[in-house]
Amino acid sequence: MKFKEELGKLIGYMGSDEDAFEKQFIFMRENFTTPEQISQMEKGIQVQLDESAKRIDDFIEDAKVKLQLSPVMEIVSLSYISEKYFNRTRNWLYQKVNGNKVNGKPARFTENEINTLNFAIQDISKKLGSTVISL
Repeated sequence: MKFKEELGKLIGYMGSDEDAFEKQFIFMRENFTTPEQISQMEKGIQVQLDESAKRIDDFIEDAKVKLQLSPVMEIVSLSYISEKYFNRTRNWLYQKVNGNKVNGKPARFTENEINTLNFAIQDISKKLGSTVISL
């Protein structure tokens, strides 16, 4: 029985198979009892929990941006915003809004890009608000 292999199984079950995780955890607690092994097991679980929390935080952040932009997306063309304010294609902006993976990583807004996006929305708002049609 190799501790690292069994620990790998335990970690692999986290978040995907609760029953298998529980069985593997019990098996490991019964068979690997040295303080060092218990400590490694706890650390491995903690690392996985921290990574899961980070993924959840990233998902929430992406969802918040998309949710906040949804009313704007119904009124204003994101193509216009991406070209006029970012000098980018609309696909670039949609990737950021939707958190699509680009080169293996989710596309996210930087703080600078959020500032530019906020400026764009405010600028468009002013232009719309000052527009008066007359005959």
